[in-house]
Amino acid sequence: MYNIFLLVEHGRDHGEVSVLGWFDDERAAQETAEAMEWKAYRQEVKQQHRWSSQPLLPPDQTSHRRYWVKGIAKFTHTPAPRSWALH
Repeated sequence: MYNIFLLVEHGRDHGEVSVLGWFDDERAAQETAEAMEWKAYRQEVKQQHRWSSQPLLPPDQTSHRRYWVKGIAKFTHTPAPRSWALH
């Protein structure tokens, strides 16, 4: 297995990006991101927003995602040469 999949969150305050965790399986990562997206949507719907007259769109109707998955390559283990000299 040469890839890992990072679960990433796009922050709401200043556009920061945070890595929430990693997975060995892309499908599990995608399912977790989708579940977190719906959980965040349900929490937002419960809050009253006086500044918005439009209803909040559900995640399956938008192209923007707060949580997404980024695949990256694992580093292979490379042994480092050891020095037997004492410092």
